[in-house]
Amino acid sequence: MSPPAPVIDGETPSGTPRLLIEFPPAASADNAADVSAITELVNRVFIEGEAGIWNNGYVRTSDAEVADLIRKGQLAVARLASPAATSAKELLGRKGRLVGCVCVKQNSGSMCTLSMLALDKTYQGLGLGREMFQFVEDYCLSLGCTTLGLDILVPTTYDHPLKTRMQAWYKRRGFRETRLADFAEEYPALAPLLRGPVVYRVFEKKLR
Repeated sequence: MSPPAPVIDGETPSGTPRLLIEFPPAASADNAADVSAITELVNRVFIEGEAGIWNNGYVRTSDAEVADLIRKGQLAVARLASPAATSAKELLGRKGRLVGCVCVKQNSGSMCTLSMLALDKTYQGLGLGREMFQFVEDYCLSLGCTTLGLDILVPTTYDHPLKTRMQAWYKRRGFRETRLADFAEEYPALAPLLRGPVVYRVFEKKLR
């Protein structure tokens, strides 16, 4: 699914909260409160980021999907951490509010894809999106992958300002559009929930 842009413009100001980004242990999938918090965050961000694209009542994810991704080690979560922390142990001990998440899957020996990227609106524009992207890129490289892919759902009958800004932001990060995909063909169960025609733009970035 298409990830909303976590950060579009703006440099990281001095004193921006640091993020602790990690893949929770599989046992975290059994913590209903934590799972629901992630689900609520993702759905809230997508409702705002894809306004006008979906019919009323559409939700991006569910507790069941989030729990499944955690068990598979494919969902990283981002929490605020104390800027004063000086070691990894101290950073872990000071993790705080949940502010974002991203799903990362290894598709082959050389390629990973990211999806369900979400960052709390309160913390957008502070450079934290770049921090999340850097985490994903470093993680993919650690798996031996050299290409990172993502896609974006774009209406074809009007200009969606946020989607336009997202595409420009991805390109500034080194992503290049590689093809147009048929959303209805790839997600037939979701296509009827769309408010109008869309195109599915696929982007890739060479990490090495």
